[in-house]
Amino acid sequence: MQKEQQAPAGGGYGYPAPPTPTQVGPQAPPPVPPAGDNPYAAPVPPGQNPYAAPTQPAYPQAQFPQQQPPPPYPSGQQAPPPGYGYPAPQQGYAQQPYGQQPPYGQQPYGYGQTPPPGGYPQPYPGAPAGGGSKNKVVVIVAAVVAAVLVIGGGVYFATKGGGGDGKPTHQASTGGTKSASGGPTGGGHNSALTLKWQVNGDTVAEKDNLKDVVGVWYTDKYVVKNQIGKVVAYDKSTGAPAWTLPAPSSGDCTASRESFNNLTAIQYGSFCDKIMVIDLTTGKAAWTKELPGGAGAGKSTFDYSEMAISGDTVGVSWLEGSVAYRLSDQKTLWQGGDGECKDGGYAGGKQFVAVVNCGWTTYKVQVIDTANGGKPKWSWTAPSGTQVTAVVSTDPVVVILGTETKLKTDVAVLDNGRLKSRISLGTDKYDIDTDGTEQDSVHNVLVSQDTVYLSLQGRPDANGQVLAGIVAFGLADGKQKWVARPSDKHGITGLSFAGDKVLAYEPADYGVQGALVTVDPATGAISPYATFPKEAYDTLDTAGTGEYPEWNGGQFYMINRTMYAGNTDQKYVVAFG
Repeated sequence: MQKEQQAPAGGGYGYPAPPTPTQVGPQAPPPVPPAGDNPYAAPVPPGQNPYAAPTQPAYPQAQFPQQQPPPPYPSGQQAPPPGYGYPAPQQGYAQQPYGQQPPYGQQPYGYGQTPPPGGYPQPYPGAPAGGGSKNKVVVIVAAVVAAVLVIGGGVYFATKGGGGDGKPTHQASTGGTKSASGGPTGGGHNSALTLKWQVNGDTVAEKDNLKDVVGVWYTDKYVVKNQIGKVVAYDKSTGAPAWTLPAPSSGDCTASRESFNNLTAIQYGSFCDKIMVIDLTTGKAAWTKELPGGAGAGKSTFDYSEMAISGDTVGVSWLEGSVAYRLSDQKTLWQGGDGECKDGGYAGGKQFVAVVNCGWTTYKVQVIDTANGGKPKWSWTAPSGTQVTAVVSTDPVVVILGTETKLKTDVAVLDNGRLKSRISLGTDKYDIDTDGTEQDSVHNVLVSQDTVYLSLQGRPDANGQVLAGIVAFGLADGKQKWVARPSDKHGITGLSFAGDKVLAYEPADYGVQGALVTVDPATGAISPYATFPKEAYDTLDTAGTGEYPEWNGGQFYMINRTMYAGNTDQKYVVAFG
């Protein structure tokens, strides 16, 4: 298989944006406010309900205009991709004046959204704004976020968690896909959760602004967290440190979201130019290896890497190449270079999925045969003018599509190289939480063998009550099944699976007790599962943009993926059980 790397989505901060392609599928009609200020009120005809995603036929492949490549890069170098997961500059700050708060429920600037003025530090002019040392942001973002997250009476987090060892599972760290068969959610649990332990975050130097700390994994005994310059295991019951493994780096190196047979992998080194496979039970490095080119490849070469594990295979892709190793013995399984088509991102778990980019105009999704030199079992080409911006699930294969100006327009369900169904995301109706730009980074979209569950953006009504919900769509036809509406004042987001039911998180808020609930997959009926103590709001609200919840082994965790300079109150992990 020719190795390919995805062109980052978006126009790129500091780089000319290609012509804007047509949004996927028919445009949604203008929202008409339903009666009683309740956008979830039923029945409402689909054409009048901004939350009802209409069922639409598969994409006519010839319907979309061809996207033009950006201009050549000077000095004979290859042009950088046109932005890594961010909209073109004219779509960002110019539309939202400084000091004006984003709409309720949307993420503030600096995290998976439009970069701040001046862009992020870049390895060369016009380089994509995202990836391994991506998401660089001015410290003022943390203060802005504090105000944004409490608007309308709700703090919104999201996750894709779970997973055990001994089989490929999508364990969330800063992301990853989650399916009903994606790993155990844990047996018994306390119906009244209490704070068990928490781990303070490390201090970030003012010159660094922030540090990304992607990666959290679970064994039967430990919660293992990737941190600044190290990986640390904590006893699940007490939070006592069990082992610490140094992993020094000068950048923000990425890590796999998955593990296999208690092995996981991270990048580290001066320029994120090395890979380390870690035994999660012992805290020892099973092996280390310099990535192709290594330190001699240049300071910025591995800044925009992505990593995933499926079975006994770990793959790493970066701007100029890709490589896959066998976890158990570090044998090189395949390697790709800097050609017209490149692997631009990986997602792991039950299957190894690659997102491929060809010339920044054609995007493909491939299920990779890891035992056959990385050749694709099948390949699907996205409609012209669209991009594959994230992988939600690897079995079944579910991806998010977008355009240059709107990163999330549709959820596409793929089956053996064909488009099985799609779900239109409309205009800012759904809260899809990601780590920014990596393909394997979605937290709060849940997938079973026949249903995909999306969380609605929380919005306040005229009385200050939170309007939120979880919406179920059939994978076979993309049709909406039901909307599950929480009680008054509660936001809600998909969290995991508890048996055959959806497990959802209703965040604590000022004067509102947080809770976990289950949602019946057949009817959408909500039932109590566990409650947080009334004081949990103070513990869980750290006023940052990097937190997301996970559920594993009967315990609830709030995980932090970003440490900010000037914020001394951040936690790496907060555990309730």
